Amino acid sequence: MRQLQITPLATQSQDLNEVSKALDTIEVAQLVDIVNWSDYPYLPDVTFRMAYREDALFLKFYVSEKAVRAVNGEPNGSVWEDSCCEFFCDFDGKGYYNLETNCIGTQLLGWGGEKATRERASAATINSIAKLSTLGAEPFDVKEGEFKYEIVMAIPATAFYAHTLTFKKGMTFRANFYKCGDKTPDMHFLSWSPIDVNKPNFHLPQFFGKIELI
Repeated sequence: MRQLQITPLATQSQDLNEVSKALDTIEVAQLVDIVNWSDYPYLPDVTFRMAYREDALFLKFYVSEKAVRAVNGEPNGSVWEDSCCEFFCDFDGKGYYNLETNCIGTQLLGWGGEKATRERASAATINSIAKLSTLGAEPFDVKEGEFKYEIVMAIPATAFYAHTLTFKKGMTFRANFYKCGDKTPDMHFLSWSPIDVNKPNFHLPQFFGKIELI
């Protein structure tokens, strides 16, 4: 099991550009570089940094890949088919959240105990998550070339709608971070914490790593 300690965000600003700069100051970026399934060997360059305040988690992905796709522009669309970065987390073992964000910041958010019985968040809840992508926010079809982009998001505690949460020093939870693109030219399924099953599946909390707030 992977383990990660995250620190308080180094700014009290609500401005997402300032949040982004503060996340950049975290010394070590975490790699999303595990190719769990050899049938999908493509390995784009993906890292992330994470921090917290009592009322929010802050997450920034840094991506470099050969092609990008951003067809989905509405909340709870099929963003996993696009160039997509994902954050799954479990606070109490009773269910887990899947927050999936394509490269223009379109998001899907769900909660539940297993993949087949998930409850989707409302559009209002998803829109409460502030996000910013260096690729902008307008949908587009596949673009090929060398693309580098960043996605930053501020996830309020209230977005974890099945819980009442306060993020404080000493808190622990379980999580995994992913990069995928089911309809990109090079389909891929990368993770931060390894997944030991035969076919691609991110909805497996038994393989989540441990996150500790320090």
